[in-house]
Amino acid sequence: MIGWAIFFGIIGLFMALLSIPVVLRVEYTDTVALRLRWLFITILRIPKEEKPEKKKKEKKKKPKKEEKKKETEKPEVEKEPNIVQRFYKYQGIPGFIDLLKRVVAVLKKFGRGVWWSFRIRELKLYMTVMGGEPDELVAKYGKTCAVLYPALGWLTTHIRTKPDAVRMTIAPDFTGLAEKEMAAKAEISLVPLILINAVIFMAIRMVIRVLLKFLKGAKVPKGEKEPSRLTKLIKNEIE
Repeated sequence: MIGWAIFFGIIGLFMALLSIPVVLRVEYTDTVALRLRWLFITILRIPKEEKPEKKKKEKKKKPKKEEKKKETEKPEVEKEPNIVQRFYKYQGIPGFIDLLKRVVAVLKKFGRGVWWSFRIRELKLYMTVMGGEPDELVAKYGKTCAVLYPALGWLTTHIRTKPDAVRMTIAPDFTGLAEKEMAAKAEISLVPLILINAVIFMAIRMVIRVLLKFLKGAKVPKGEKEPSRLTKLIKNEIE
């Protein structure tokens, strides 16, 4: 009983740790600042903290010995068809198309699980559209909005978003006095446990829906027998 209690306690501890999100924070004004952290551990930071460089000792290069290679001629033997060739032989192009459809269906479900593991904590974007005559500036402003607003809508639809976390402002500058063209700030979290579950379920679906179908399609039909290796060698000698 004590052994089982320790076992389930360790599993519970790992699940609790994997439920703590990894947080990525990105800021852009004049330069990009990036920080990836988990709990109190900073995994990645850009720009990096400057550290004094250590002088490296120069290593003496040792002379390499020349190795002589002997060429040996081997008689050419017809290779047995691999599993992909056998699948193509028995199923043809329609078989590969069916496999591709199955892979796409599995990846679609996997994509939903992946996006569900992310969460937008903060997303702020300020952009000033500048340059050109007023009519050109208006056209440029329209094209910018046509790209960014649908992209923002897709993000907030597919990824979990904290309430009032997303703010985007796009303004045309007719005066030419704007100092900054763009400033952005984003903080996104990822729950490793949800992502791992999505990967496990994708692997299971791939095995059941794709791999088993592929192996079944590569098998020799019951009414047909694959020639043995000895038969192939005798055939090659006669030819």
